[in-house]
Amino acid sequence: ARCYHQTDGGVAPSNPTMTRLLAAVLAMSVAAPYLALAQPQPSDASQTPAINTDALGVSISRIKRQLAADSRARSEGSSPLRLEYRVDVFGSAPSLRFFAGQDLVWGGVPGSAPTHRDMLFQMTPQMFRQPTVDFLGLAIGAAAAGAKKVEDWRYLRDLRNYQRLVESGVNVPAPTPRKD
Repeated sequence: ARCYHQTDGGVAPSNPTMTRLLAAVLAMSVAAPYLALAQPQPSDASQTPAINTDALGVSISRIKRQLAADSRARSEGSSPLRLEYRVDVFGSAPSLRFFAGQDLVWGGVPGSAPTHRDMLFQMTPQMFRQPTVDFLGLAIGAAAAGAKKVEDWRYLRDLRNYQRLVESGVNVPAPTPRKD
């Protein structure tokens, strides 16, 4: 017994009955349009048989009325195949809060990857996480205090020179004091 998926040469075994049936179906599908054209067509309406609509249970007036309504709908721009619905809803809908209790604007998203600051905090030992000193601020403060001290020294020097000149009888203007 041979299975379909176990072939020797890579080709599936063929069933002659199925092959003949497939060939017949293919031949009929190719020949069907030509056979339909070969049949004689009725030339005028007198040769067509009359259909009794009462026996079929069909109302010709209803069909004509429906076709007229469909043609009006097409001329107005709406088609029976195009479904359009208009629904008026009155009332207020409840607010939908999908992410209630989570700060999505200013905080980290729960369950997301850590930020750079979080990684540095985890990887830096505690002894190196001490608050840092603002050396630039200290330098600027020291420079400002030193500048005030230099101004004070200059004023005192100019004041001593002024006192000596006044004691010797020279008329000179007094030095201006430092502004605070």
